[in-house]
Formats: sequence, structure tokens, C-alpha cells
Amino acid sequence: MGIEHLIMTDLELDTALADQSIPLAFRAVWRLLAESDVRLREAVALNVSDVELADHLVVLHDTKEGGTFEAQITAGTAAVLAELIGSRPNGPVFTVDSRRLRGQEAAARFRAVVGKSVHALRFTRQTRWYRLADQPKVVERAQPGEDEAAPA
Repeated sequence: MGIEHLIMTDLELDTALADQSIPLAFRAVWRLLAESDVRLREAVALNVSDVELADHLVVLHDTKEGGTFEAQITAGTAAVLAELIGSRPNGPVFTVDSRRLRGQEAAARFRAVVGKSVHALRFTRQTRWYRLADQPKVVERAQPGEDEAAPA
């Protein structure tokens, strides 16, 4: 069995994220998973105080690796989180019916909507990153007649 069942297309993701019939909390957590190194358990544990919108990052506590880490988020994800948080000064970031969204709910809803495991979000991002990392790098060559830097 190959890995195709774990790879998402852009169309699959964009369709799920654009579906206005799905509560914003679900779509926001899916977007965070698709665009960052955040795991599902870490995402649903986020509190408003863990989100630094201006700096485009979230602070993760009690991570799988242990300890506290910062994860970069895109400007688009920051905008979605700002909409989700609104004027709330504290509490969980991802809420449904005035309570914290559970990871099981986010995963089950994702499977119902997309037909794939929520882990496909992270796997797809990581696979694309590794494939890009294997691409040849463009380097500048010194032009004829240019002096190379003297050794330090």
C-alpha cells in the first residue's frame, strides 16, 4: 500500500476550509495543522494567551517532545485565529458550543468531510517540504575576474 491515501490535494483542503457550513473552530484547527508543525493534541490545547497574532506564532506547552515551543503560523492562519478569538481575553482558542473543541471531534469531522485522516494534513505538509528540500539549490558563481573572499 502506498502513501497516496495520506496525501491531500490542494483542492481537497481548500474545499474543506471554505465550507461555511462547518463551524470556524474546526476549519481553523485544520488550517493550523496544515500550515504548521503543530499536532492535533497541541492545537486543541491552545489558549488565547498562547497565540501571538502580531508575531505570527503560537506557544505550545507540554509538547510530544516535552517542554514549551513556539510554532510559526502564516498571516492567513493568524487572520483566521483573530476572527475565531474575537475579543475574548482568555480561554480556549478553539471552542464549539461554548466549550473547548476536542481532538476526537476535529478528527472525526475531518474524516466525514474529506474522507481522510486528520493526520493527512501534517503528513502532506511534511512530504511536500521534504520533496522541496531535495530539489537542487541555485547558487551564485563568482564571475570571471571577481576576487574570491580571502580566507579568514
